[in-house]
Amino acid sequence: MAGEISELKDVIQRIDGGPRMSMGVRHKDTVYFAVTPQAPYDGNLSAAEQCRQLFQKAQGRLDVLGSSRSNLLFVAIVLADMSDLDEVNAVWDSWIDQKNPPARACFEASLTQPSLKLEMIMIAAVNDSE
Repeated sequence: MAGEISELKDVIQRIDGGPRMSMGVRHKDTVYFAVTPQAPYDGNLSAAEQCRQLFQKAQGRLDVLGSSRSNLLFVAIVLADMSDLDEVNAVWDSWIDQKNPPARACFEASLTQPSLKLEMIMIAAVNDSE
């Protein structure tokens, strides 16, 4: 059992980990991360504008983690207000690789700050060249 645990630790890579969370986690050929718009969050921005910021950060994380939009497997979209969904969908449609769309879920929840309009949780495969 102890050997199995150390082997599992060897295949989990935490990227930019801190005491509360990691920027991303890689397990074998899969990466996991959450992403928000650029902090400090500007509540005067529309949900679409925050979504564009979020996707800019997401692209950077995918690059650092050795993945890409084409390799997204699953995205959970968390909205502070479901009435923003159409706005967010328009930005999503322009950013996502429509030839390789991920599975997706969208739900409404109270987020950590009133000015934060959305957050996303992403799971992606690592590029073959990694």
